[in-house]
Amino acid sequence: MSGPRMDENLPGLLRVDLEDVRKLELRYSRAHPDKMDLSVEYVGGRIKVFEVDRVLIERLLEQMQVRRA
Repeated sequence: MSGPRMDENLPGLLRVDLEDVRKLELRYSRAHPDKMDLSVEYVGGRIKVFEVDRVLIERLLEQMQVRRA
């Protein structure tokens, strides 16, 4: 039996099991160039939308591409 994960007590932490996610979508708006909407559609049809920092998401995606190479 394992103990609690270290990050479980952090406030506002979002934990998502990707097996429960059907679709992810990023939407960019010229009205708010520094922000993006991240839409998460879960199995069963529930949808959540989060406003995220565009630069942060772009850098995370770049890091993922570098790791794959």
